[in-house]
Order: sequence, then C-alpha cells, then structure tokens
Amino acid sequence: MKKVTYGEVARAVDDILKGCGPALDGIEFVVGVSRGGLFPAMVVSTALVKPLVVAYIDKQDNVHFDRAEWIRGKRVLLVDDIVRTGKTMNKIKELLLKEGAFSVTTLAPYYLKDAWRYAPDYGRMARNVAFPWDE
Repeated sequence: MKKVTYGEVARAVDDILKGCGPALDGIEFVVGVSRGGLFPAMVVSTALVKPLVVAYIDKQDNVHFDRAEWIRGKRVLLVDDIVRTGKTMNKIKELLLKEGAFSVTTLAPYYLKDAWRYAPDYGRMARNVAFPWDE
C-alpha cells in the first residue's frame, strides 16, 4: 500500500481537473463524501469556485445528507478520495439523484482496478493507497 501526502492528493486532483477541460463547466455543487472525500472535495470546490456540501455513509450503509433542497435541479459533482469497490460512491450517487439532482458526475483522485464497473467519471487508476487522514 502506497502512502500519499496531502500535497500528492491535491496535485492528483489538480491534474484530473486540468484534464477535464470544459467538461465540468456546468457543475453547480460539489458533494464531498465524509470523511475521506472531504479534502479532495475542498480542493475541487475551491478550484471550481462552487459550494461544497457533505454526504456521509455510516457503518450500516445509511446515507446522511441534510441539504437535499440545495441540490434539487442542480448539476452535482460527487467527490471521494478513493473508489475501492464503488459501493459508497454508487449508493450516494443514487441518493442524490433520488433527492432531485439534475445530474451527478463522479470524481476520485484514485480508484482501484477492481472498481472498473463503478470507476468514477474522472480519476486515475492506482494501487491501494493510504491517506494522511486514515492514520
């Protein structure tokens, strides 16, 4: 498992955003997956100058999101730190759409090869990584 730093995560996000070109121009809200996705989501929301809200999935797979009225009819960018299986990102994406988001695009600085079925719309394939916030 490769350890990455805050700086490496920020650079990975910046590189991904640069590669998106105008594809994210219509994004109106960034939703960060708590807890690991908050740092990359903050980097994204700052770069795109868009508001950031938080979604949380607990150990029983219940999703908590208390700002549904903010995202209704909006184009949302869902951000997590890594997609290992795709379960978390897919579950939250489904909820956001159910709550009325016009569209949900996904971004994770890292995703594992085994997550190909649920790979984020934007990200880079990597080996499993350990983040500073996991320590």
